[in-house]
Amino acid sequence: MEINNPREPKTNALVRFAVHRPVTMSMAVVGVIVLGALSLSRLPLEFLPQFSSNNISVVALYPASSPQEIERLIVRPLEDSLGTINGIDTLSASASSGRGSVSVSFLAGTDMEMAAVDVRDRVDRVRHLLPDDIEQIQIRRFQSSDIPVINFDLSARWSRERLFEFAESVVRRRLERLEGVAQVDVRGLRTPEVQINLDPARLRAHRIDLRQLNSALRDNNVNLSAGEIREGSRKLLVRAMGEFTTPEQIRALPLGTMGLRLGDVAEVAYTFPRQDNFNFLNGIESLTVAVNKNSTANILSVVDAIKQELKSIAALDAAEGLDIRVFRDASTDVRKGLGQLRDAGLIGGLLSICAVFFFLRRIRTTLLVALAIPISVVTTFVLIYFMRAAGLSDITLNVISLAGLMLALGMLVDNSIVVIESIFRHRNELQEEAATAALRGASEVALPIIASTATTMCVFMPLIFLSTGGRFKLYLENIALMICVVIVASLVVALTVVPMVAALILRGQQARPSRFFASMSRAYGRTLDLTLRHRLIFVAAIVAMFIGSLHLLSNIERAYSSRSLEREIIVKVDTPKQYSMEQIEALYDEVYRILDGQREALDIADITHAYDRGTGRSRAGYRRARQFNIYLKDEDESSVTTLEARNRIRQLMPVKAGVSLRLASGRGHYGTTGIEIELAGDEASVLALMSRQVADRLAQLPMIRDVDTSLESGDLEVRVVVQRERTLAAGLSSRAVASTVTNALSSRAVSHFKTDDREVDLIMQYREEDRETLDQLKNVPVFGAGAPLPLGALADFTFAEGPRSIERENHQMRVKVTAQATDARASYGAMAAVESIMSELPMPPGYSWSFGRWNRYMRQDQDSGFYALLFALPLVYMVLAALFESFTQPFTIMFSVPFALIGVALVMHLTGQPWETMTIIGLIVLLGIVVNNAIVLIDHINHLRTLGYSRDEAIRLGGQHRLRPILITAITTVLGMTPMVAPFLFPQWFGPVEGRAATWAPIGLVIIGGLTTSTFLTLLIIPTIYSLIDDASQFARRVVRNA
Repeated sequence: MEINNPREPKTNALVRFAVHRPVTMSMAVVGVIVLGALSLSRLPLEFLPQFSSNNISVVALYPASSPQEIERLIVRPLEDSLGTINGIDTLSASASSGRGSVSVSFLAGTDMEMAAVDVRDRVDRVRHLLPDDIEQIQIRRFQSSDIPVINFDLSARWSRERLFEFAESVVRRRLERLEGVAQVDVRGLRTPEVQINLDPARLRAHRIDLRQLNSALRDNNVNLSAGEIREGSRKLLVRAMGEFTTPEQIRALPLGTMGLRLGDVAEVAYTFPRQDNFNFLNGIESLTVAVNKNSTANILSVVDAIKQELKSIAALDAAEGLDIRVFRDASTDVRKGLGQLRDAGLIGGLLSICAVFFFLRRIRTTLLVALAIPISVVTTFVLIYFMRAAGLSDITLNVISLAGLMLALGMLVDNSIVVIESIFRHRNELQEEAATAALRGASEVALPIIASTATTMCVFMPLIFLSTGGRFKLYLENIALMICVVIVASLVVALTVVPMVAALILRGQQARPSRFFASMSRAYGRTLDLTLRHRLIFVAAIVAMFIGSLHLLSNIERAYSSRSLEREIIVKVDTPKQYSMEQIEALYDEVYRILDGQREALDIADITHAYDRGTGRSRAGYRRARQFNIYLKDEDESSVTTLEARNRIRQLMPVKAGVSLRLASGRGHYGTTGIEIELAGDEASVLALMSRQVADRLAQLPMIRDVDTSLESGDLEVRVVVQRERTLAAGLSSRAVASTVTNALSSRAVSHFKTDDREVDLIMQYREEDRETLDQLKNVPVFGAGAPLPLGALADFTFAEGPRSIERENHQMRVKVTAQATDARASYGAMAAVESIMSELPMPPGYSWSFGRWNRYMRQDQDSGFYALLFALPLVYMVLAALFESFTQPFTIMFSVPFALIGVALVMHLTGQPWETMTIIGLIVLLGIVVNNAIVLIDHINHLRTLGYSRDEAIRLGGQHRLRPILITAITTVLGMTPMVAPFLFPQWFGPVEGRAATWAPIGLVIIGGLTTSTFLTLLIIPTIYSLIDDASQFARRVVRNA
């Protein structure tokens, strides 16, 4: 049909300004490039996005105390007080030897600043109920800056004392002076203390009461502010000084009036305490150092400065023989992300340019794409910087946002390609002048590319309404914001820079049609005519394909696991409590030799292990961990996967009676396949029985292994039961007896001693050889009204085994049963099997079970993802309805979504990819971009119909006109994501599928699969459905008119 007087098309104001004011636009582009360079240099580089948890923890350290004592004296008062705060989700508590903690988890949306004030207020209210000699109470809220940016070990063939002193006075102090360093934590470090080792025989001979001696030390070691005085016009502060300044002064402390000194009854020494915790790196005893950076510091600059400083320290004469070994470096992930972004940009950009040239066969036009890519990227950095400056966002460049930028690179040129192709068609096929072709061609597609950008952005709006935080929201927020910024930048470039440059570079180019594409267009037109003649048959075939894809999707495994970016294997070691230190050392040496012998076979980079004595005091800051940490080489340097290495190590572990060796992978949360069950109730004995029953049942499941419980038998306790009648008869109280025992045995500090550079604990207790046996304990003298009595005359002694730790949640005791799924892809099935077993287990009244917090978070993440996906569908429809001013045409476009599911089902089935958090994120991103092709197609068909073409002619011509941009944008998007998914698809070329490849590839796989099928089906089925819906609309209108 020939149209003689087509209506003069309207032009877009932004495009018109860009084409008519090329000098102004050129200066704007130069300005953006300059601002982009400045913005990129000032954007903070992080390992992970900035975040703060909804948890606030209160930690109290009380050395030389049993878990039961910690629970009674510290945990329960704090628990009762903190439990009155509003907005609490869960209240959990833990009591272990020397340490008590209460963690308050608040509901989403709680003002955490006010919550922190409430927590501090509740702690202050009960401070008088807690022991007076608590060393410190810490209130913590976990933030992203609490994750160390670098971990390294210090080892040397030196004495322990020399290593401790060097780590404290040289390494820590020099690193803390570096700009950007917030904290340096040396784990395994023992600080010196003043030990007053009492001789009980001399104390007894001189009738010295331990309680009075304790008071004498405290009362004679003071430094107090005493007020102020005025002398004339001067105000003078008064301070009472009476503290010890040297160990000699402590030895010279008078005891009584007979000239007796403390040194006569005790040995006073400034020394290191006995070592109870041992850390090793590659078989050599070491200290582990963790360094945190300030929240605003650049991770690359900080880590580089730390490494340079470590080189300077290693070059010192005093450091001869010192070995510094970095085994975890967060900047490596950031550098890899930047490198992969660079490679993806170069490879994806080059492939996109080649695809454009293949379809357009014009060098000048292709150069427009090459120009649009860097300008869009630079504009992205400018927008991000100004969003941060305006307080609209706190996004940083981190491994998550960089992954979003990698995803967006595939969509970076979509808008420009649609504009370029439209300009190209006006110039080469409609024979228009260059400036006219640029103006009309860009204006013609302005609305559809704006609509495409809007639909891509709107799919992320449900994030605002997600009530749960967690990993899903954190990841998707960063990915979504980066994608939205990139496509907005590309939209601006497509409507300004592209038409402006096109009007200039196409001016001298002779218009000539492409024979290659003309033949492709004619073939597509014939195919389209065929589908329009047999609409119902063709639609039925597509529906059958969709039903088949739903069947495939229903059979795909669902995984609740999270992927770890680290190649780390943990071997946890439990030994019988009767094991001596010699047996523990022999066991660890044997396991280490086995692992050390597998370095080359398993590509092991470093092996660290730690153990403790398992008895005696547990000093502040230590956790009694017994485990090996095996760090594998990076996947780029290895051919062994973490799973293969873990399975091999499991086979190599020695089997010994009473010894448990359990394996996990990844950092925390029981690795990537962990399952955790929490049992809650009031009686520890009932929970212990239930946990053994659950563990026995889980061990019978074929998809479960490494079953364990959190019930660890503690140390054997000697309980001194004071007999009240005997005590009162001797003129004593139970407190006096207990205080005497504490003063004789406890390692708790009675006071503090200040040196030139530090404050250390002052410890008073019997000599070690005088506190080894029960008989020695029974002979401890207790002073009353008359002659001193032995402790054995005032108390009875019983033996009992206490728990190693006590866990509580919401005022109930809690026991955990943990296990590993045999495969990450089987984790959902394993959890379903566990849930079935637990539902059949009879629970006593008042007792309950639930999956552990990490498993609950993973389930919430996936539920949030499906919720966001379902909520995004109507949002896309509403945006399309508003843009097209139609209720029916958005339905036509929305059919692209089920077409995409066909490709998603095929690619997930072929690659064995399960449903997990990352695939859901991929689906959400896919939903935003899969409708873009249909938008471009339907908008042009509507445009042609307004010009007077019949419906079928408009459909055929619209399809032919939009065939090329649809194919180019789909191909460039797929090619742009190729660098992300290639390592996942071809591990034989790229190494083990782990780390970033395993984490982000599922997103790219879903998008590539869905976009591929949707593109081809959009070109064939969308025109058919458009005609069917148009017929239905016309029929409905006739019915309404005739009604």
